[in-house]
Parts: sequence; structure tokens; C-alpha cells
Amino acid sequence: MTMLKSLLQPHILQALGLIALCHIVSIYTVDSPKPIYHCPLDRRGLAGLWADENCYWSASYSESREKFVALGNRLKEQVLEAKNGDNQGVLDVLDVQSLSYDISIAHEDYPAYIKSFLKVNDVFSSQTSVPETDTIDAILLTTRISGSNRNTGEGVNIIHSSGTHGVEGYIGSAVQIRFLHELFLANEEQLGSKTASSGDRVRRVLLIHAINPFGMRHHRRANENNVDLNRNVLSEQMWSHIRQRDPNFVGYVDMDSELNPFAAKDGNGRLFSWVDAARNGGFHGDVAKLRQQDEKVKNAVDESNYSPQKHIAASLKEPKNTFNSWLDEKKDVLGAIGKVISSLIRLGYTTGKRAMVASQYHKPSGVFYGGGAHNNNKWENSVFAVQHAISEFAGFDQFNSSSNRTIWIDVHTGLGKYAEYSILVKGDGGDISSQPTGQLHTWASKFTSLLEESGMSSNDESVSAGYDQTIGFINDSILCPPPNCFPLTQEFGTRPGPAIAVALILENMGYHSAGRKYGHLTSWAFYPQRLSWRRKTLQGGMEMLHASLDF
Repeated sequence: MTMLKSLLQPHILQALGLIALCHIVSIYTVDSPKPIYHCPLDRRGLAGLWADENCYWSASYSESREKFVALGNRLKEQVLEAKNGDNQGVLDVLDVQSLSYDISIAHEDYPAYIKSFLKVNDVFSSQTSVPETDTIDAILLTTRISGSNRNTGEGVNIIHSSGTHGVEGYIGSAVQIRFLHELFLANEEQLGSKTASSGDRVRRVLLIHAINPFGMRHHRRANENNVDLNRNVLSEQMWSHIRQRDPNFVGYVDMDSELNPFAAKDGNGRLFSWVDAARNGGFHGDVAKLRQQDEKVKNAVDESNYSPQKHIAASLKEPKNTFNSWLDEKKDVLGAIGKVISSLIRLGYTTGKRAMVASQYHKPSGVFYGGGAHNNNKWENSVFAVQHAISEFAGFDQFNSSSNRTIWIDVHTGLGKYAEYSILVKGDGGDISSQPTGQLHTWASKFTSLLEESGMSSNDESVSAGYDQTIGFINDSILCPPPNCFPLTQEFGTRPGPAIAVALILENMGYHSAGRKYGHLTSWAFYPQRLSWRRKTLQGGMEMLHASLDF
């Protein structure tokens, strides 16, 4: 028997090795996106050479924006052509408007700047064609929809937004690009056949591309000010309340050393102090825990030898020594994994997750920062741009009218089962399937029922767990007020929660202090490159958008 085992053991090991090798080869050949060499953006190319599904996806923010802008302009050309001669009344697409917001412009009153200098253009603003300019681009479509009406007969507008969390924006962008391409192909067919439209309902669709262009460009979840834009939309009263409360409200300070494994400086170049930050925010309670954390950091840091990096996307710097950089990265990853797992075991998964996703509003260089401390409790430029796009550009501001009922889909990646999506209702962080029907307005309840009937709702409670103290969502009640605006998030699963946390922690550390190239970790965490993930998520994104249009 022993001899038999000794004879079989090498063959078993060889077989296992062969299976592992085949799996690796399949990932990098069969299930890897093919290089895109030719996805032309002229009308002829869009009509005939976009057969490759990879054309909907992009390798960079610049590429995704170029495709989005080009498709918007091609649709405008088609609409203009349809207004002439025998083509009148042919197209389902009745009107196309566009607007670009350069959010990198430093202006003390950005909302006033928008109103003074921006206007609806026949084509996208030429100023945004500069490669390194970070812009939010919006396309407003007025289109006829055919088919059965699952609603009460009232019109429902659609807002579809991507890139609120920067690096997560590539799936939302792909959905928007594919939707525009579908409209383009339908227009070409209608123009060619001169067949009148059969659509009997008119819908307005507002596509907002790359709400956080800086984060999308630099593989960051946060924006250029390290702010999580999906925690930044607060009213004056909410700002006052959240800045005056205990920074350790949900246990963030208890995890500070694990979440921010670097010595942060304040605006004056001194070692960051939780006590000072809390007092500056208006907190007057017990600061014993805050002082304890300050002392812990102070004792661990030799300030005279500490020189933090400037905010220049240090996580994107190329390493000087490849091997040493690789070794340092592995040490950092293993260290972060150990600390995150230790914290989750000590606190419990949901408690630890709550401390992270609820964000903090006192430490500007800290991960999961919702803003306020660095700019006197003001929104980020991106939020003002989104507000303008919805209310003044698209004219969706009259939410008190049933004729302006709107479904807002904000697309994200990260939590949940790989390549599958969950539908989250903003406000209380709950999963759509866990919402009692009575809590939703009648028309929104009908939409959620439609999703459930179609098998498009989710029961994955692990996705929504821990969000009960989270506020400031981009499509919460401030920008999407009830009862006539219904906000939801479509969240596509990528990696396990702890792995995502580690990637975010290390990327933020590298950005602010280490000077190491950790942007690839967040790309790995939020933008898987497997072809199977791309196919399934794109299908799910289009499924949700079409369900909203058909409602």
C-alpha cells in the first residue's frame, strides 16, 4: 500500500499541476479581453466595425470619455439629418443635447461659474478635449419608446450615472456607451429604410458620465480632494450635525491605525490630531478615545524624519527599483490583510464594515473621507455639476409634478457575488427586496414589483449590511427628492469585502505618503478584466436600463 501511494503521488501532483496550469491559461487566453485595435468613432465605422463587444469597454477615463462624446455627436448628426426632406418623423430619437463640466476649474463659487459660463452646446465643449482635463459629460435624450406600458400611463424620466466612485465607473460607462450605440444603429436603420417610428411613448433620458473623472483617471475611489462623492451630498443642517458629532461615532477612530497606516499631517503641516479636528468641527464631548489615538500615533512616529508626499497621485508613480517595489508591496499587502482581518474578527464583520462605509468627516487624508473638513462644509464641484445637469440642463427640477417622475440608476462595483448585481435603495442602505412595499411610493412600488417579477431584485443581505448609518449619497433625497424621484444603486460584485478594503487602504496610503504604485490594486478590486465578468455585468446593466425605459 505504501509503495502504491509512493508511485501514485507524483502522478497526482503532476495532474493537479496540469489542472492549475490549464486554469491559468484559460483565464489569460479564453477569458481575457482581446486587445482593441480598431473601434472607429465615425458613422461608417460605428455602423459596421463595432462588432467586437470589447469596444464598449475602455482601458482609461480618456478612452471612455472619447467614445461617450463621439456617440453623442453622431446621434446629433442623425437627428439633424432626420429633420430634412423625406426623413422627417422617421427617428425614435427626437432630440439630443449635451453639456460638459470641467470640474478641475478652481473657482470660489463653482455654481455661479456654471451658470455664468456654461450653456447647452450643439457639440461638446471644445475646452474639454484637452487630454488631461477632467470633465463630467451629460447627454440628454428625448426618445420614443414602443411596447407595452407597465406604468400607469404617466411618463417616467431616467437618470443613469456612472463613475461616482471613480475607478468603479467603467461598467457604468460601458452600459452608457452600448445604449448610445444601440440608438445609433436603430437610427441608421430607420434613416436607411425611411420607416416611420412606431414608438408611442416619449421618454427623456439623462446620461451622466464619470461623476468623478479624477478618480476614474487615476484608479481612485475618491476624488481630487480625497472625498468620497457618495457621502458628500449633505444639507447645511446635516453638515453641522455630522461635523459636531463624535468622530468615533461608529468606531472609525478605533480602526484608524488599521485604516490609515501612515502618519497624516493637518493643513498646517503638523501631525494630524483627532482631538483638534473634533474641536474644529464643533464637537464638545468626551475626547478620551481621540486623545488616546493621537498619543498612539505620536509615539510611533518620529516627526523630524517624516516628510509626507504632496497630493500628486503618488500611487501612480513608477518605482525606481522593480524588485524592491514588488517586495515592499507584498509586505504592505500582507500587513494590511492581517490588520483588516484582525479588526473584523475583533469587531465583527458588520460592525467593522459600518465603521468604514459610514465614512468620516474630520480627517481629509483618511480613507473613506466624506468631505467638509477641508472646505468649510461645502459640496465638491462634481456634486454642483450633477445638480446643474439634473435641474437646469435636463429640467428635471420640478419633482413635485407627476409628469416628471424619475428613476435614477447610479452604477457601482465592489460588493456582492462575482459579476452579479444587487439593487440597493438609497436612504436607509437597504436592499430592494427587504423594503416593505408600504415604505415606497405607489408608482415606485410598481417598479420594484416589476423587478421582482423579472427576477432582477436581490436578497444578498451581506451587500446592504452595515449601511444603516451612511448618509450623503449622490442620488439621495437632496438631489432626488421623493415622492416623484426614485433613487437606486446597481452594485456589481467583484471581490470579497476584506480584499476590497485592503486595496482601498493601501491605495490611499500610497497616494498620501508611500509614493508606491498601488492604483493597480484598486483596479483589480473594482474592475476585473475577465471577459466573463464583462459580459455578465454589461448584460445586467442593459437589463436594468431597459427595464426602467419600459416601465
